[in-house]
Amino acid sequence: MPVSALPLLAPVYFGDVSHSLFGCYLEPPSAWRKCAVIVCQPLGHEYINCHRALRQLAVRLSEAGFPVLRFDYFGCGDSSGDCKEGSVTQWLKDISTAIAEARRRTGLEQVCLVGLRLGASLAALAAIERRDVDSLVLWDTIVSGQGYLEDLFSLHKEMLRFRPKPRGPESSNNLDILGFPMSLDLCREIEQIQLTPSSWIAAKNVLVIESRQEPSEGNRNDRLRPVEGSLNFQSVNSPKIWLPREDGGLLVPNQVLQSIVSWLCDTHS
Repeated sequence: MPVSALPLLAPVYFGDVSHSLFGCYLEPPSAWRKCAVIVCQPLGHEYINCHRALRQLAVRLSEAGFPVLRFDYFGCGDSSGDCKEGSVTQWLKDISTAIAEARRRTGLEQVCLVGLRLGASLAALAAIERRDVDSLVLWDTIVSGQGYLEDLFSLHKEMLRFRPKPRGPESSNNLDILGFPMSLDLCREIEQIQLTPSSWIAAKNVLVIESRQEPSEGNRNDRLRPVEGSLNFQSVNSPKIWLPREDGGLLVPNQVLQSIVSWLCDTHS
């Protein structure tokens, strides 16, 4: 593709000065579709492991005509705030701030939230609160916050089995999970997340994608499929890219990315 046809990438800071958020905004290289996309990222080590895939997704969506905004929540990445200050309540406000920024930059009213893992849960919760989100893409959504934390602590314990235990005082108010601090207050908030079938129809159009590594692997979210609503459920044979890899590589699940781009193009043709 010629350089002139590449999406235009602009690093941006937006939101209140005291809670400024960092993002990367991609403008389509040619014809625009009538919907802006906001990417809601996962957290902690999952953010690191999924970063390359979400960057590729943003580029592909932009090439398909969607203006795209990827951003870091307050207290995460390059946004302002300390990582210990993060909260579900604040991050839902951040998604609303990102929606306002995307609308301001594009002049478009229609928005789509694309979320992965806990980012998908936050996207669904934000859509429920706002009731003005046109489309939702929920990729390997965290349905149970309690189950998510249990898996996280189990993975942390497994990763530390053959490593020396960290030295130094431990705070009674914060945990260190795979190198990322997590406050007890945040754990309590995450523990309260429990998505129901109505969460899946929080927008006019919803795509639910679940990764599976074996053809026979069951769909954990199958019980959450709603009876009504414009929903497309896809179970894709793809690696679970948020999990650590022994070689340290960052995977890009092309089949999943193509499914998301195709669905959005069909939905917003």
